[in-house]
Amino acid sequence: MSGTRLLALLLVGCSSAAAVAQCGNDNVLTGAAVTPPCPGSTTVSCVQGGQYALVNVVAGNTYTFSTCGATFDTQITLYNNAGGGSLGYNDDACGALGSQSTITWVATFTGQLRVLVDLYNCAGNTTCAPLLITCASPPAGDCVYTLTLSDLFSDGWGTSFVTITINGVPTNYTVPAGVPSVTVQIGVNIGDAVVISYNASGAFQTDNAYTLALGGGTIFNSGTPPVAGVVYAGSVTCVPPPPAPEDCLGAVTICSNVSFSNNTTNTGNIVDINATNSGCLDIVEYQGTWYVFSPSSSGDLGLTIAPLGPDDYDWAIWGPYPPGSTPSSICPPAGLPIRCAASSGPATFNSTGAYATGMGHPTYSPPQFASTAISYGIPATLNACPLIPPQYCGWVPGMQVTVGQVYLMYISNWSQSSVGFTMNWNLQNGASLDCTVLPIELLSLQAYAVPGGVNVDWSTASEVDNDRFEVERSRNGADFAHIGTVPGAGNSVQPLHYTFFDPGPDHGMNYYRLRQVDQHGDHVYSPVRAVLLGHPTGDLQVVPNPGSGRVDVVWSQGEPGSTLVMHDATGREVQRQPLDGPRTTLDLSRLSRGVYGAHVQLPSGQRTASVVWLRE
Repeated sequence: MSGTRLLALLLVGCSSAAAVAQCGNDNVLTGAAVTPPCPGSTTVSCVQGGQYALVNVVAGNTYTFSTCGATFDTQITLYNNAGGGSLGYNDDACGALGSQSTITWVATFTGQLRVLVDLYNCAGNTTCAPLLITCASPPAGDCVYTLTLSDLFSDGWGTSFVTITINGVPTNYTVPAGVPSVTVQIGVNIGDAVVISYNASGAFQTDNAYTLALGGGTIFNSGTPPVAGVVYAGSVTCVPPPPAPEDCLGAVTICSNVSFSNNTTNTGNIVDINATNSGCLDIVEYQGTWYVFSPSSSGDLGLTIAPLGPDDYDWAIWGPYPPGSTPSSICPPAGLPIRCAASSGPATFNSTGAYATGMGHPTYSPPQFASTAISYGIPATLNACPLIPPQYCGWVPGMQVTVGQVYLMYISNWSQSSVGFTMNWNLQNGASLDCTVLPIELLSLQAYAVPGGVNVDWSTASEVDNDRFEVERSRNGADFAHIGTVPGAGNSVQPLHYTFFDPGPDHGMNYYRLRQVDQHGDHVYSPVRAVLLGHPTGDLQVVPNPGSGRVDVVWSQGEPGSTLVMHDATGREVQRQPLDGPRTTLDLSRLSRGVYGAHVQLPSGQRTASVVWLRE
């Protein structure tokens, strides 16, 4: 909210005041759905401004959409045709006029994608734009990493580049001038050692950012500007990481009344904010974090967000949602926020004498507390606050809350300065906060190969209105299918144990998760577990991986007289150790930092395939 933002006043029934070159997902279908060959390409010959094409996509494939051959100023926005916020957007990245669009996207689902083509600025148009669609199949490997590099102004990274080193073999990636982002899929195998480093020699580092992701979860997010040098080292497990707190699905549960602080450096990987739910926020995500909270008793609730310097923070709250709601069932938020403040930092300071923003202040936000059925918001303002007391910039009335309700909150650093904040609660008339009550308390979950299939075992410490567990399996860690149901215990305060046998796993990687459903029909997903069947290295593991000193060598297929052999990246043997059972402890502290291989030599002279171990 710099001094160039437009003026807006306190609202009842908060709506978006930001003007951006992106139209809504409510336009006209052109033609029938198309299925691009993969690998290969196809063209929808005529898409007019304000129309969209339907494209049948397959999870894991990489699709590029281009209107570079159009004669008018285009924008491209991607949507899941089943609903939800935008999945990708581009404006002015190619074409003879420098104002046509292209976007590359890795499919996160199998189904129909809506590719909306707009004429800037959201006007209709009767001239045809050819939409070129290119598809590439995912590379071979136990799983596929997705590397996305972005450039804010599409002027290229210059001499900067990301280096992804796999098992000692480096590959460099950069963004050329004229495109907003580059997406690359990288095939990896379980046990591969992956190192990420960044060369920051190019100009305009605050334009650059990159992420490495797997199955919708973030392995590494650079933020802006990226840090130079080695920033990540790890071993491939092919288990998708949990969603980041910068994405709504990874919202942090606030479990007590105590204050907290944060200092995120990135926007996450999912576009959660859009024209339908942004309210007074911009229809662009800046550096921000999502939270979920639930009152444990009714009363009045306010909060103060205090930047740790002269900075500009925006925030919004959505809800209330039914008791027991979790991010998996309410993200991204549908509809406008019920509380929202996006005044510029200088406007708030000029109005109140501080950069703090929030709700429920006894002076700055009359009425101090109000019903959640009434929405309040202060959109973008000039640096001079236009509001006349008793209204002040940066502040709105607090909320009258009821026990059990669930709320989503997004706190965003508009200036992307990485200056952190602290947040304090103002709880009155009996209000208090507690963790959102989940239907079950999951103690453990594991999946492992057994003769004839895979066992999925889990245990619970307690259950509340738990109807059933639905077991799901996936080949890619993103698209899951139901394979069985196990009844729940209803209500229990005793530890309970469950087992499900899957007789039909696929050769290679299999992912498993639980979909727990309560007696009201609400559901929540468990973490994901991975099982690899038919891998050439058997179950040989060196753990922890990466490691730095004492490690355990795990190999359940061991024979008496078997020997572990370690070698460096050049193939030179560096250590040899007899295996005295299915688990042997080694001291590898004398080895230098780097990538090493390990294999087992059997008494017969045969050897297993190598696994990779990373010395930190």
